[in-house]
Amino acid sequence: MTVSRRTFLAAAAALGALAAPSLSLAGTKVEVIRLAGPGNASGKPYGNATIGLLRGLELLEKEFEADKIAIEWQFPRGTGPAINEALANRQLDFASYGGLPNLVGRGAGVPTKVLAGSGISPTYLVARPEAGINSLAELKGRKVAFQRGTIFELSLNRILESVGLTNQDVVLYDIQGADQISAIQTGDVDVIVGQGNSTLHTVKQGLTKVLYTTKGTPAPGSTFGSLTVHEKFAAEQPEIVERVLRAFVQAAHWGSQEENRDKVFDIFALTGTPRDSYVEDYAGDTLADRHTPLLDGFYRSNIEEGLKFTLETRLVRRPFDVAEWIDDRPLTRTIDALGYGTVWTPRDAAGKAVG
Repeated sequence: MTVSRRTFLAAAAALGALAAPSLSLAGTKVEVIRLAGPGNASGKPYGNATIGLLRGLELLEKEFEADKIAIEWQFPRGTGPAINEALANRQLDFASYGGLPNLVGRGAGVPTKVLAGSGISPTYLVARPEAGINSLAELKGRKVAFQRGTIFELSLNRILESVGLTNQDVVLYDIQGADQISAIQTGDVDVIVGQGNSTLHTVKQGLTKVLYTTKGTPAPGSTFGSLTVHEKFAAEQPEIVERVLRAFVQAAHWGSQEENRDKVFDIFALTGTPRDSYVEDYAGDTLADRHTPLLDGFYRSNIEEGLKFTLETRLVRRPFDVAEWIDDRPLTRTIDALGYGTVWTPRDAAGKAVG
């Protein structure tokens, strides 16, 4: 079954056309920098992945303290789709979020530029034991829950392709976060698609079992995403963009050092998600792979496959120039300037290490 994106696409296009004036023009003072990512939507905002480390380490707050520029964080419950709406409405300057909503937003006319990757994380499919599902092939006709418009819509499709199925072969339920647990408990859905921090605690509670995971290798279906900046902000405040990107890369570097593993989980646990979920999810993985900012062959292959998926499913009506959208030169300059050239291993389109 499919869900139309016409409402969002129309709204995004309209908002892009009627975008509010920039917070500040080039040469004038910026008073606040607004960023968003996945994480805790209520209470004190904290996140996970590299954007969560950037928040938890308060690198931007320290970077811009002398300039008296405030840092405003948003971790909306609606994640990718909500972030796209905020970017379209000029309520955000930067965002780090999943690859599929990155593409859908850009394809809908939200004017963003990609600055860096947000790392690679495994995708999990967890099933309630009573459903009797023991293989991916047995998912045909079953009820599968995830939040539509997020990276997991693309992840599921790529995983199902490995057994000759597509998203149209399962019954899709658009359910957010904690509501997915209720749906599993009541038997309203059979499977949840998500990351370790949102699924593994259900396994520990005995509500689900791991049916499939891309963990252990950056296989197709693993989650990926981008740090993006609104094009107008980038044009008006290039020096600030450079400083934000540098801080993001510094956070990725800090989160890639194995001696910081326990501290990484401490920061992620500030979201309210059980710390043990992160510990188990990251077990056996190198931090450098999980937090790589590289826009390498694997990242670009994921983007190309994602764009193909969005066009086939009409999430995006017209193709756009990916090469123009993704410019890795600022990232390369930043990594070289910081001396981080050997921290992360580039991967080719198949996910194999190169160099």
